[in-house]
Amino acid sequence: MPSASEEKINKLIRKRLQRTLDSLSSAGFSRAIAKRIQLDTIRVTGVELDGTDGDTKPTRSAQSSVSCLVKVEQDMCNVSGNLHGGCGAWLVDHCSSLALLALSGDGRWETSGVSTNLNLNYLKAAPLGTNLRIVTEVLNFGRVTSLLETKIYNVDTKQLLTVGWHTKQDPQMKPAGKYKL
Repeated sequence: MPSASEEKINKLIRKRLQRTLDSLSSAGFSRAIAKRIQLDTIRVTGVELDGTDGDTKPTRSAQSSVSCLVKVEQDMCNVSGNLHGGCGAWLVDHCSSLALLALSGDGRWETSGVSTNLNLNYLKAAPLGTNLRIVTEVLNFGRVTSLLETKIYNVDTKQLLTVGWHTKQDPQMKPAGKYKL
């Protein structure tokens, strides 16, 4: 049974991730798809409460896994009626970022960072109507660079459809007045 602080941490992280999903669906590319993505499970270790601002702070051993659910609809399909590879890459990009944001805090990874590499292997098609589970694990959580692995499964058959690796960099914005000309 989770402790009171673990429950508070999980609640704070779920709220943060839901805000991120909500912001994705409010504007920009693929907002209609983003509106349909649902948070499923969130598992974190090595995250503490930050007493200074009531948020969370990762430790050196921080790890997370986040899964999301979405159904393949027409606006996600190619001409063959299957999940378009570009849409699959978009799902990996955005859903993997959630696992990284689950570990944000203490001035680190406060945005989802910037992608420096996205590599996907498409193993099986996901036809129109397929229910997908998108599961991301943080493989390496660094101060500046992190590596994430995302697997997309068919919920009903449990088959692995896509595997992706996502490398991200945290731009770590400097406070105003600290720049040299």
